[in-house]
Amino acid sequence: MHARFIAGEDEDVWFVSDLGSRWGTLLNGVPIESKHRLPLQEGDLIFIAPWTFRFSGVQSRAGVEMSDDPGLTRLRPIAEGSEASLNPRMLELLIETVASFHTAVDEAQLSKLLIDAALIGTGLENAVLLRPIDAGGNVEVVMSKLSMRVGGRVTYSRSLLSAAAQGKVVELSREADTVVSHSIVSMQITAAICIPIMIGSTPSQFLYLDSRAEAHSSLPPHSAMFCVTLGRMASLALSHLKRVDIERRQSFLLRDLEAAAIAQKWILPKRKNQIGSYTCIGESRAGQYIGGDFFDLMPFSGERVGVALGDVSGKGVAASVLMTAAQGFLHAAILDHGDPGRAMTSLNQYISARREGDRFVTLWVGVLDPIHNTLCYVDAGHGYALLQSLTGDLSTLNRGDGLPIGVDETRPYHAETIALPEHGRIVIVSDGIIEQPGSDQAEGEPLEIRQFGNEGLIRVLKSTTASTDTLSDIFAAVRHHADTDQLSDDATAVLIDW
Repeated sequence: MHARFIAGEDEDVWFVSDLGSRWGTLLNGVPIESKHRLPLQEGDLIFIAPWTFRFSGVQSRAGVEMSDDPGLTRLRPIAEGSEASLNPRMLELLIETVASFHTAVDEAQLSKLLIDAALIGTGLENAVLLRPIDAGGNVEVVMSKLSMRVGGRVTYSRSLLSAAAQGKVVELSREADTVVSHSIVSMQITAAICIPIMIGSTPSQFLYLDSRAEAHSSLPPHSAMFCVTLGRMASLALSHLKRVDIERRQSFLLRDLEAAAIAQKWILPKRKNQIGSYTCIGESRAGQYIGGDFFDLMPFSGERVGVALGDVSGKGVAASVLMTAAQGFLHAAILDHGDPGRAMTSLNQYISARREGDRFVTLWVGVLDPIHNTLCYVDAGHGYALLQSLTGDLSTLNRGDGLPIGVDETRPYHAETIALPEHGRIVIVSDGIIEQPGSDQAEGEPLEIRQFGNEGLIRVLKSTTASTDTLSDIFAAVRHHADTDQLSDDATAVLIDW
């Protein structure tokens, strides 16, 4: 798996994310930071070696009119250094153009500066900046500056554009020793040149210049070399603007995610709480700034305490919104009557009526009673809860109805009640801890082979005591297993000692 394309909540928005690939993924020539997703815009170039893809939110688009002239048009590729040095006037124009490119704040301004410089340097009449829109060679107009003689209908040489798509500046002109080309006859072109504007090794745009008047039957001396140099400068300037744009997109996205992460932490309990005879410690770490995991504590009269840990399917903003709604509803329902089964049934009806697509919530909820020394709990498809006695013996707390919240609106949930030892602890974790892959994952090896797993969790629990910070030990062991602080998924753990 190299990269992933993600549809946003708004159907018009898409994201791309590199999955830690060996060669990386480039967006408009800029490497994407691994595991961070970036929003895509119309015309973006995505490089996944050895291919370059162009992103479009529109399934089909009409291109400009072109002359189908393959095999009939004589073209001359212009290689760097194929002409004599530039004359002083052209050299001065190039220096001024470079300075003006540095002042461009966006692509529209850069396009205008490029067109003006090209018309002055070549003496041609018409300039059109074209952008490829598909793999079939069709293009659309980005910006143009046309002479009065062109009129309202403009056609372009498909041969000229196809040749420029190879990354070379290409000239089409009427020369004394060649047969007049098909394009020149049918389109009344007397001289034309096409300059590819590159992002990396891919043409991002084409600057198409021509004249349709007898006064310009050939290009002025040195103009081809001028176009080669101008194309290189414009490519560098466009690449710079693309890099700035990617940085801006990433900055906006991270700023919003960081703000959401701060807000999300407000609804979680403090890390450590003492409720009667129970010491409750909980911690949640988002895999991507904001997460779909949550935990909660609900104190009752009589020193009873409710505890919940949930995991919403998916990641990012959508998962965090559903997480917030689920936690708030569950908190109110439990405090209202203290029955985990009844609260889960109500939450299931609430979530089922509002969720989109295949969203669901796995959830473990329990109420501990110190007077009767019991635990009343429901495991709704979660499965990662353990009871540990003072002797170190472990037993699972996964009995119950088992179906995640939001899958079946009509499903009732019933709580299980068990006796608790006089002293002990309960630990509940999310699948981000259990399923964290190891750093030594071999290519093609099944993921579950190198997961932290229940075995990793049990090793930590058996090596710690009530006097140590077991929760910190769990996260430290998971990070050591992953060999990174950036875990692959949201990771949450809650520990109740008594």
